[in-house]
Amino acid sequence: MVTVNHETCIGCGACEAICGDVFEMKDAKAYVKAGKESSDDACVKEAIEGCPVDAIS
Repeated sequence: MVTVNHETCIGCGACEAICGDVFEMKDAKAYVKAGKESSDDACVKEAIEGCPVDAIS
């Protein structure tokens, strides 16, 4: 399951830039789009690796 820790997220937007099909920005934080929590898109792994504060798991 793809999740974003909103306490850790700094709202840089890297995940949305890397994997916009799964992530979106709202209120200066990243969120997993509805219905995409179980996504196994290849870009999810790239977004996890690209998050500068390790807020995505």
